[in-house]
Amino acid sequence: MNICLDPGHGMSNARRGVYDTGAAVQVDGVEITEAEIVMKWANVLRGILQGMGHKVIRTRVDERDPAPVGARAGIAKEYGCEVFIALHCNCANGKAKGTETFYRGEQNKSLAQACNDAVVKTLDMQNRGVKTEHESQHTRLAVLNFPRAVLIELGFIDHAGDRAKLMDETLMHLACEALADVITS
Repeated sequence: MNICLDPGHGMSNARRGVYDTGAAVQVDGVEITEAEIVMKWANVLRGILQGMGHKVIRTRVDERDPAPVGARAGIAKEYGCEVFIALHCNCANGKAKGTETFYRGEQNKSLAQACNDAVVKTLDMQNRGVKTEHESQHTRLAVLNFPRAVLIELGFIDHAGDRAKLMDETLMHLACEALADVITS
């Protein structure tokens, strides 16, 4: 199976030559960013999927790799991918928490549900549910411009409990194993 992983944000995401951190939070004087967290998740998930024998394409490979948001679904098409998984983190008021997954089109609802359930169960996260892209803060999500695609908001980086789970390498690995199983089933 050919799988595209999209670690959200990064270089030239919204503006050419500008690094987009996505959501960010200061913890003990250190900035923790969405772009860094989801890159770690994408790399772990990539390794697991490759270990299962699948070909994995990432829309960006590091903080220098330019990946305009409008071009990301095209990368998946260019490489003949069968599924597109976008990884993101939320940020709100420090009190909101949980995992939610967005999709476009009824054909993607079951994949969104399975991915959401895998993260919620493995990380013991609050389940914020599966939602259409219209229920997000945007009316359209460019990364969902692919026939089989979902966008997983793994958790809230400004919520101490969620952030700890998102950054725990053991939990990250377990959640990525669960995601790999549902993505390839």
